[in-house]
Amino acid sequence: MRRIAIVNQKGGCGKTTTAINLAMSLALQKRRVLLIDLDPQGHIAAGLGVRAEDSEKSIYEVLLGEIPISEAIQPLRKDLDGVLSDIVLSGFEQVMAGVQGREYRLAESVEVVAGTYDFLIVDSPPSLGLLTFNGLLAADELVIPVDASVFSLNGLGRLMETIQMIQKTKGHQFSLMLLAANIDRRTRFGRKLVATLESRFPKHFFKTVINTCTAIRESSSLGKPIHEHNRRCSAFHDYPGLAEEVLKEKKEGKLAPFNFRDLALKEFSVESPSDLAACRIPAESSAARLVEFAVDAPEEAAVWIAGEFNSWSPEALTCSKSNGKQRWCKSFSLKPGVYEYKYVINGKWMPDAANKCGVDDRRGGKNSVIHV
Repeated sequence: MRRIAIVNQKGGCGKTTTAINLAMSLALQKRRVLLIDLDPQGHIAAGLGVRAEDSEKSIYEVLLGEIPISEAIQPLRKDLDGVLSDIVLSGFEQVMAGVQGREYRLAESVEVVAGTYDFLIVDSPPSLGLLTFNGLLAADELVIPVDASVFSLNGLGRLMETIQMIQKTKGHQFSLMLLAANIDRRTRFGRKLVATLESRFPKHFFKTVINTCTAIRESSSLGKPIHEHNRRCSAFHDYPGLAEEVLKEKKEGKLAPFNFRDLALKEFSVESPSDLAACRIPAESSAARLVEFAVDAPEEAAVWIAGEFNSWSPEALTCSKSNGKQRWCKSFSLKPGVYEYKYVINGKWMPDAANKCGVDDRRGGKNSVIHV
């Protein structure tokens, strides 16, 4: 069984869309595929039209060791099975704090089904916490979607450092491929981004580029992979092309471990800084400051916040009265940078209505963005 994790700590760069449509494209090639969702937002289920009430068991119970993975697997499409997630998965890191070997829970659980499937596809959360570590250590191959944004490139730099650390400390080796996703090649910026990544990773960059396509966002909101929604759009051809490349990797011997020796992680740049300083990954500053998040909601509401600053693990806000309104607040010590986040109010994920700065989360919604 080939084990592939779809990773990038930046949300909205196409991880879930890639996981769904790559898995579906491989299944259409008559490969048996197991798709696992490690994101507490549970968007694999939404993207494939699975109702919450249809999933009695989730990956959360599997990772805790309460049930074998075979009890959580459910059929999604022909030759495609899945293990889904929901919001309770966000508590996994706290529950497992101090437990020895907690980062290997997924790797250990999938061993019992390794002979049943040709591919394991893991959709990782937009963070570098314990859940992502589980996905990484259960995989031998990494696919890193990179979209045309500074956030995605910053995420790439930090992810590369994490992968290098895992290879050194855990002795766990990966093959690695970058995927340009949600790219508008009609623009100079889009073309320059693809050329830059290809030049930096000449042996680790998919020739297939996932083009910007409205039908992709529509298909996710309708709970369908792209081939069930629109066969005329560009993405209908892009994802089968990606699947073909993945299948050829093994035949052509391209699955060797990634070598970091000649890679300078913070030297991504385009030829002209005016094109997009976004293509440069800056060194991080150590100075941090206290940032308060606040939202109005009824006193009886359950209000949480999740973002890149807390590994997308929802944390409860505290309620107080302000100008006659119920105000929910929580403060975080944040280093300078750009962070995406959402509020979770009564179980519903939503952007900050008071913050006009946001980015497409590629799932039909928005993530709010704060610059510190």
